[in-house]
Amino acid sequence: MALAGMASGPVLHTLAVQAGADLPLRPLALNCPRCPNTTWTIRCACGRSRWREAGTGAVAAIGAGVATGAIGWAPTLAAHLLLVAVTTILIVTDLDHMRIPNRILYPGGITCLVLLSAGAFAEDRSGDLVRGLAAGALYWGVFLVVWLSAKGQGFGFGDVRLSALLGLFLGFHSWQLLARGLLATALLGGIPAIVLLVQGKGRKTLWPYGPPLILGTWLAIAIM
Repeated sequence: MALAGMASGPVLHTLAVQAGADLPLRPLALNCPRCPNTTWTIRCACGRSRWREAGTGAVAAIGAGVATGAIGWAPTLAAHLLLVAVTTILIVTDLDHMRIPNRILYPGGITCLVLLSAGAFAEDRSGDLVRGLAAGALYWGVFLVVWLSAKGQGFGFGDVRLSALLGLFLGFHSWQLLARGLLATALLGGIPAIVLLVQGKGRKTLWPYGPPLILGTWLAIAIM
């Protein structure tokens, strides 16, 4: 599965570039997604490069390996692998544009929920699914408070929407895992924020919190 994640790098990167630039989503486009009349080479003028695609694939490979190792060959694995694909795209868009595009998050999140529900019923884990839904709502509420406290400065509402999806998967496994995910996210996102404050840049400095949210969730699942 890690090899499959690595192989998906070009497709995930293409979707991320297209979503971030508000272009039509064409995952199998053979030319540069930002320069439709120019076939891309090693590095296109717009910034697309094979190194970025390889990096995206490496991130997806880590996520797929973590998910498979933690879940095993169970019906709910498909939902977790889709979560890895969706969140890998969102890592790229947030790093590039400080954005969590709704047209990636919403359809991807809904499909994740459908797959997780199907897998949960196949594994006779409907109770875990209910807990996951409650945890998603709770996680969303926690980050909504953070967003309101920050008054929208340095912490976007896209991160709040993303937290509901991540909380669903963390809570599906246990409340303890939800707490671990929150702790991991606080550490991964808080340390850079402290560095910015020490440098005198203040809370108005934009910082992509999507990657810490996502990687905190992956880390919690990896050690569950």
